[in-house]
Amino acid sequence: MARYNWRISGRMRWIFGALGLAIGLLALLKPVHIDDTVVLHVAQNIVRNPLHPFAGEFFWLEEPQPLAKVTTNPPLVSYWLALFIALGGYREWLLHLSFAPFVALLVWGMYWLTTRWLGREWGWHGAGWVLLSPAVLPGMNLMRDVPALALFVSGLACWIEGVACKKRTYLLAGAILGGLSGVAKYTALFWIVLALAYALQQRAWRALGWLSLSLSPIVFWSLMNLWEVGEVHLWYLWQERRGSAPWEAKLLPGVVGLGASLLLGWGVLPRWRSVLGAGWMWKTILIVLASVGLTYWHMQLFVGRPVYMQTLFWLVNGAMLLGIALLANPSVRPFSFAAGQSERQKHADTSRFLRLWLLLSLAVAVWGVPFQAMRHLLYALPPIGLLLLPLVGKRPYLLLAQGALSLLVMVADFAYAFCYKHIAGDFAGQFRGERVWYAGSWGWMFYAERHGFWKLPPDGAGLQPGDVILVPQRAYKGKMPPDFESNAVQIDMVVCRTRLPLRTMDFEGAAYYALIRTNAPFRFTLDFETPLEVVRAYRWEPQP
Repeated sequence: MARYNWRISGRMRWIFGALGLAIGLLALLKPVHIDDTVVLHVAQNIVRNPLHPFAGEFFWLEEPQPLAKVTTNPPLVSYWLALFIALGGYREWLLHLSFAPFVALLVWGMYWLTTRWLGREWGWHGAGWVLLSPAVLPGMNLMRDVPALALFVSGLACWIEGVACKKRTYLLAGAILGGLSGVAKYTALFWIVLALAYALQQRAWRALGWLSLSLSPIVFWSLMNLWEVGEVHLWYLWQERRGSAPWEAKLLPGVVGLGASLLLGWGVLPRWRSVLGAGWMWKTILIVLASVGLTYWHMQLFVGRPVYMQTLFWLVNGAMLLGIALLANPSVRPFSFAAGQSERQKHADTSRFLRLWLLLSLAVAVWGVPFQAMRHLLYALPPIGLLLLPLVGKRPYLLLAQGALSLLVMVADFAYAFCYKHIAGDFAGQFRGERVWYAGSWGWMFYAERHGFWKLPPDGAGLQPGDVILVPQRAYKGKMPPDFESNAVQIDMVVCRTRLPLRTMDFEGAAYYALIRTNAPFRFTLDFETPLEVVRAYRWEPQP
């Protein structure tokens, strides 16, 4: 076992430090991107009136709607951002810097959980595998997912410490942090179920009273909804799930996303037989059959769609990752070799709890969201990491490879975000003093409106002869005016290209923020001719 537990040398520490610094700087300087626009709009409402975060209408996709019907999450993160907007405006670096406490909480929570269950020498490895996942920092942006994960993990770490040591301070901190995760993102509410399960497993009956405190944030937010609009936001969303994709169209892309989120399973391959333990042969057959079955199911479900080999690769990797996490023999763990029977039982209980955490995370990622995305899978990463880490050992080179992949994904996604900011600025200078409209959402919408452009309504109301209309090719545009093609004359076009061999949002095999159909979260490519985005400028010249 020792040969797999390499120590991290001083040189390797410098490499990891440089890698973390590069990812951190890119995260700090990244332009507003994807759903950041919605989060910032809610924050803007809060700056105006903290008691009415969902006030007014918001034109996000098809047409203007009440903001409460547009946003699918509670506003805790927007309240946090509102503090920094009030202090320093919409400086990207300041807004991203405001997320540093959440990143610190995530690192601390993973370090604490890993130390408690695996030992202090494993602490930074447990934190590193989650933090350097391509699903975490590259997609953090200004969205709610990483803050919710940070509150979730740190709250669970405090709760478990409180249960184990019977410390009220930790129980209180855990209940508060875990409860706050549910008002950062609704899907994090299953923290309450998980904390309850742990308390019951450990027969910590007195801790159950403290658990009731975790309900306080969501109860307070629901009462605020009733006072403001007369309806509980969470209940409304649950009733309006008709637009949600079928569960199988979220499960299969979810396995793809998990496979692309962690490379930890690769470290099991040299020790496959000992890791699976007793019955390793039938477990291997089961994992192979599951991989083949999922691949066949994927191709049948999306028949007629392009088949991307990179997507199938990550699908098989995800199936292997889940298979090992659910079937591996917990007795092979390093800390179990010298343990007595009671200690072995504790480790078996821990394995069962982590597997429950994993299964609940997958259930939430399938039935708790309208579509699949990398950010919806974050809750599954900690239990997978904690289950596989002692089986794999301390593999710094494999972790470094995952970190390098994460950095590459960050750079590729940064290019898309910068592209929309740059194009909006170029057109603002070109059409200074003119009436400019735009179609589309995402970060493009944020920068277009910062330059004073107006969003194009689906019926074209308000358009005047001579107006300029900007239309992106890839950004979601919603409905265009029915007479647009016959009355709009193209006058300019900006093409945004990249020399990076990776894509995250081309929807031709890569869809990091919406794992729909046969797309992977990212794809490697040597096609440098296909642009990241094309935005065309039109002059409105209605026919008499």
